[in-house]
Amino acid sequence: MVKTMATKITVIGSRLAKPGETFFFLGEQEDCKRCNIRGTCLNLDLGRKYEIVSVRNDNLLKCALHDGGVLAVSVQNAPVEAYIDAKKAVAGSTVTFTPSKVKLEEGHIDNGIDDSLFTPKGLTKGDKCLVKEVFEGIEVEEKTYKRVNLILE
Repeated sequence: MVKTMATKITVIGSRLAKPGETFFFLGEQEDCKRCNIRGTCLNLDLGRKYEIVSVRNDNLLKCALHDGGVLAVSVQNAPVEAYIDAKKAVAGSTVTFTPSKVKLEEGHIDNGIDDSLFTPKGLTKGDKCLVKEVFEGIEVEEKTYKRVNLILE
């Protein structure tokens, strides 16, 4: 059985409203408090990464944050690139995300290893994720990790 990704309807700045675009939801801003469509706009999970699946229509709505207005879009959870234990890196499987305690030099890419992928933006400890794609492996501190694309379930 193929699992379909759940979508949500929200609004986003008209300049960003293109299928395939991704964004992190940053939450309510001060100007949002006075908006009459804020319920539609603020229905996403704070800090999560989303991908625009489709633009719902071309009805431009006014927005205090987006000078070009906003459009209704359908979004779904977007893949988040991460390093996980190589033993758990099986495409199509579900894993519980656990950030790694690997620490390279702060913010430094060492031998092509981006240490931010051990604790990627958009995922938190305990998240249930689908392993969408598996890429190359690396060895750090005598442990093997695989770079993967994870989708929050």
